[in-house]
Amino acid sequence: MPGDELLPPVGYSGWWTVLGVALLLVAVALVVLPLWFTRRSKQEMEAERHAPAPSGRRGRTDPWDALRKEYTARLDEIERRYERDELDSRALHQELAREMRRFAATRLGRPVETLTLTQIAELQDARRLTDLITRCYAPEFADPHNRDAFGLRARTSVHQAREAVREW
Repeated sequence: MPGDELLPPVGYSGWWTVLGVALLLVAVALVVLPLWFTRRSKQEMEAERHAPAPSGRRGRTDPWDALRKEYTARLDEIERRYERDELDSRALHQELAREMRRFAATRLGRPVETLTLTQIAELQDARRLTDLITRCYAPEFADPHNRDAFGLRARTSVHQAREAVREW
C-alpha cells in the first residue's frame, strides 16, 4: 500500500461529546438528588437537638404492663390463700406452675400449658419459667399433708414467680 493512499483520521461530531457529558450528569443526578430530597430539614434537626433524650425504660412504655399487673395480682391471691391455709405447699406449687404457664403462653403468644419441661426449656427466653417450674415439681409431687417440709420453699417460690413476672 503506497503512502499516498493514507487517509486522515476520522473526526467525531461534537454531539458525541455533548451526549457523553449529559450522560455523566444524569448519573451524578441519580445519586445526588435522592440524597438531597431525603435529608432532614433544619427544623427537624433543631427539634431533635432540643428533644429530651430517653433515659432507660422511662422513655418507653411497657407493652406487658397490664399483663404483669394481672399476674402479680394472681400470685398475690395464691399467696394469701396459702397464708389462710386454703392451700398446702403442694397445691400452692401446682397453682404457681399453672399461672406461670398461662403467663408464658400469653407472653410468648403460643400454648405453653401442655408442654413438657424439656419443651419449655427449648423455648427462647424461657429460662426463668423453666427454673420456676422445676422448682415447683418437687413439692407438687410431695406428700400433701407435709406443710412444714416445704413452707420456706413456698414463700421463696412465690417470690421467684413475682420476679419472673416483673422482669420477663
